[in-house]
Amino acid sequence: MPFNTTRKTIYKSVDSVIGFDVKNQDRKPINLLGKTVMVNLMQVRTGELLVQRRANLVKPEEGFCEFTVFSSDVVDLDPGMYQLSAVVYETDGLARTLYTDGNRRATLEVELLDGAYPKYVPSVGLSFTQLGSSWVSQPVASNLQKNDSSTLHTIQIKVTNFTGKVEGLVSLEYDSMGNYFPVKFVNDRYLVEFENATDVQGWNFIADARWVKILYTPDSTNTGTVDKILYRS
Repeated sequence: MPFNTTRKTIYKSVDSVIGFDVKNQDRKPINLLGKTVMVNLMQVRTGELLVQRRANLVKPEEGFCEFTVFSSDVVDLDPGMYQLSAVVYETDGLARTLYTDGNRRATLEVELLDGAYPKYVPSVGLSFTQLGSSWVSQPVASNLQKNDSSTLHTIQIKVTNFTGKVEGLVSLEYDSMGNYFPVKFVNDRYLVEFENATDVQGWNFIADARWVKILYTPDSTNTGTVDKILYRS
């Protein structure tokens, strides 16, 4: 029972949908109503199973299916060649192999590529030490350190009953212990201010920088906390 398709290309960082037709040896569509099609993504050399998922029967009467490879499925895989195989389960529970061609080949080549889409960059959780009446984070390597042309920086602030101010500091020096200067957030202000706030807020600023620090200063009347600040560039 062949399924009609050729080598496929999928990309890291995005979800990829692979469509295929299931046909009989006379190249006529197989009616898949009431049946189940399971698809496997495997290593080429070892045959190790990486992903197994039920195919979506888009047009079951015409034998057309779709199989989705999610970005999370391949985030830890190296670019290169992989294999797909598929099995159809009949209404009586009998499992039949699907072949990719008339020569009864049971696997399909899938090429995984990288570099076509931006990679997901996780946020950095900041740790703070006291500096007078303020708290300052550890220095974090920024865009100029990573040869990154993006100058967008994002922080996420979680506070509970907090009254005080948060500011961003950047440095152009190679030494992380060098001089820092404040930057404006996208609202054209240097400070993010909270008044007895319990909230999670995201703030952006634009800057070329080698190092970034975040500093927050509680007001003298503050009784709350800054629970977490995350940074991403």
